[in-house]
Amino acid sequence: MALRPQDIENAQFDVRRFKPGYDIAQVDEFLDYLQKEIAALQSEVISSQSAASITLLSQNTNNDPAEILGLAQQALKAANSEAERLVRDARSRAASITSTVEAERKKIESEVKKLEAIEAEYRRRLKEWLSGMLTDLDSAEALPNGEKNSLEA
Repeated sequence: MALRPQDIENAQFDVRRFKPGYDIAQVDEFLDYLQKEIAALQSEVISSQSAASITLLSQNTNNDPAEILGLAQQALKAANSEAERLVRDARSRAASITSTVEAERKKIESEVKKLEAIEAEYRRRLKEWLSGMLTDLDSAEALPNGEKNSLEA
């Protein structure tokens, strides 16, 4: 089976927790590089095949319909292969972007939940403080007339 960029992109490696192993970031970086190089090489091959077919078609002075049809089918096959590769690459890139965005969304949601918890705690503490102040105010008003409360002093 021929190696395709998708094969490299979908490759997975086991993470070794207690044994020395490869640096995952380096492996991923290398695989990304390989994927791009293989995709570029495939694109060059397909373009060359398509260009060769078109050149043969334009140079064909024989006017043999079967030969012209064969060359046209070759060019069509090359164009279809290039189109399929472009669609695969676009889908792969879309999946990568989607997973990145999804991870960022989860991270932001986590931060929002933390901030909401902090807000709820501050509100609770503020409510307790205000309640305590109101209690102190009520108790100061309940003092007998002859005594001065600490708030009026």
